[in-house]
Amino acid sequence: MNNQGELLVYCGCKPVADAKYDFESNRSATEAIIWALADAVGVDPTDLPPLFDYVDPDALNALFDSNDRVTDDDALLNFQVDTWNVFVRSDGLIRVCDATQPTDPEPVFESTLPNATSLRGRCP
Repeated sequence: MNNQGELLVYCGCKPVADAKYDFESNRSATEAIIWALADAVGVDPTDLPPLFDYVDPDALNALFDSNDRVTDDDALLNFQVDTWNVFVRSDGLIRVCDATQPTDPEPVFESTLPNATSLRGRCP
């Protein structure tokens, strides 16, 4: 945890795509993740492997849905799709990093989420 009590998750891979999903829109967190991955890979979303091979899309949407979303505003989910590390934060931020391009560890997100734990370590 930094001095302000903010969530700082570190990762040592190159960020290549950012996205944000909006709780008010018809686009789910899963859809936003698929589009962010497609942007990172440089392909059409239909050319990606099925997301359910890596994470349960229904559980992901339930976790980050505006109605059923976790009440803890500092939730963060991280999973890997092939060589891509995907980070999803409860405020709607999504970041995709390329695990084949190592970097010095840096915060995945510059956090504004209070009262959370600092996590430092290697990406999956």
